[in-house]
Amino acid sequence: MNSLLNNLQIFVKNNLKNNSKIYIFFKVLLSILFSSTIVLDKLLVFNENIFGDFTQIYFQKITLIDIITFIAITITTYIVISIVEFIVDRINNKVYAKKNKVNIYFFFIIFLIILICWLPYILTFFPGGIYSDTRESISQALGYSKLKNHHPILYTLLLRIFIIIGLKISSLQLGIELFTIFQVFAMAATCAYFVYWLYKNNVSKKYITIVTLFFSLFRLIPLYAISIWKDTPFCIALFLYIIYIAEIINKDAKNLEKLGGIIKYIILIFFVAFLRNNGLYIVIFTTLIIAITYRKRLLKGLKEFIIITITQIILCGIIQGPVYNYKKINTGFAENLGILLQQVCYVVVEEGNITDEQLQFINNICDTKIIKQIYNPCIVDTVKFNKNFNHTYLAEHKSEFIKVWFEIFIQNPKSYIKAYLLNTVGFWDINKATFDAYINPKMWQNARQLGPIVQKDYIQIHFVLSLEDVLIPNRAISSAIFLFIMLLGMLITIYQKKYKNLLIYMPAFITYITIMIAVPLAFSLRYVYILVLMLPLSLIIPFLKQEK
Repeated sequence: MNSLLNNLQIFVKNNLKNNSKIYIFFKVLLSILFSSTIVLDKLLVFNENIFGDFTQIYFQKITLIDIITFIAITITTYIVISIVEFIVDRINNKVYAKKNKVNIYFFFIIFLIILICWLPYILTFFPGGIYSDTRESISQALGYSKLKNHHPILYTLLLRIFIIIGLKISSLQLGIELFTIFQVFAMAATCAYFVYWLYKNNVSKKYITIVTLFFSLFRLIPLYAISIWKDTPFCIALFLYIIYIAEIINKDAKNLEKLGGIIKYIILIFFVAFLRNNGLYIVIFTTLIIAITYRKRLLKGLKEFIIITITQIILCGIIQGPVYNYKKINTGFAENLGILLQQVCYVVVEEGNITDEQLQFINNICDTKIIKQIYNPCIVDTVKFNKNFNHTYLAEHKSEFIKVWFEIFIQNPKSYIKAYLLNTVGFWDINKATFDAYINPKMWQNARQLGPIVQKDYIQIHFVLSLEDVLIPNRAISSAIFLFIMLLGMLITIYQKKYKNLLIYMPAFITYITIMIAVPLAFSLRYVYILVLMLPLSLIIPFLKQEK
């Protein structure tokens, strides 16, 4: 035992000596973070139902064994990361080939390979699955309900184009089918473009083969390609944006000194900003980090880029702010307060430290007796969409709500932390996952209220046997797994001292952070699906070269 401890001590000393302080800091931080999630998972009581109440979903008290477990897992994680360092050092020179012969036909070959591999999914579930959010977008596109930005206007307009074409030619069914074909082709083209981009940048053909197989065979790629909801187009636009940022880093931002490069950037940020409501925040913070990274060149070669981009962002903000407000199509104030509402409700349910004045204010929003009956730790919708919830009062007393929320936080900090962890569990716990808002290849039944939309299993029609049970996953994968893969990639990037490459992770990382601030339910892979789509990129970023 003493010998093992001595060897461990020597290993840690050597590791600390051979790496930079900033890398060691983040290495320890990631080890602690991962260990914390494992221990919290052990303490969590969860009945696999997001609509479970306060007595079914909760944390048990921490014990001495849990503390010992935390220390042991932290040390083990640190050692595992050190082994990854060893592997990275060995493969560093094998990531790149000598020089690949650039040929546009390579893109089309990869595109066709991906489409062929996706055919079983397309033919089994055509024209794809419709989720409840999409039903509302279709209703708005048809003019049956009022246009609202709760489901992004650009996405609804995009749907409307295909629906109008379908109705003019034949039916709503054809419109949905045309949209599905468009989305599948866009997703396949994006994946193929990324593979082609790796090929152009002389990445090893072995890695390119692995990436192609991932996009072709990993079922969460084709299943999302045929799921008709706003998240797929958004992630396509965001992934293209991330690839372009990789090009910016690779060329040391020289492409942003040219008008063509600037136009490409502002087109990409337009689609990212308007295809989901947190898109504008992603664009703002990523652009800010680009400006900080290349701050010495802002008044020289990048002057036009920064002026045009800031103008574009301001215009996007004006449209999504004053213009949408004037047209009364913006979402309600409560839509941005999911976690804050959950924290206040948690304290109400557990009868924590709340003054009579604070209780009176909460009662004006929703009766606390009703809150105790309808509160679920993993989803805010049961409170937010309850008929007794006073949206008007909340919207008229925004500052008072924030003040009361903060006061209750000071009085009940532990309760707020617990409420936050419970409402975001699917995004940090690698062992917890449900099929809530996960994938939806099946046609959402209520969509038929909008018109005769029918899903067809062409394989069953022509060959009797259906592949449906084979293609649909029987177990959900936690969003947190993809998060920790990205965090490991970021850590290895720091280990490689390629600090500018960290910028490539920023759009996906900011997406995750914005979701963790306002997520309405604890499980929803589609909110952070970009982490799945960019998984191969997350692992290659630490090795990407930069022009001197």
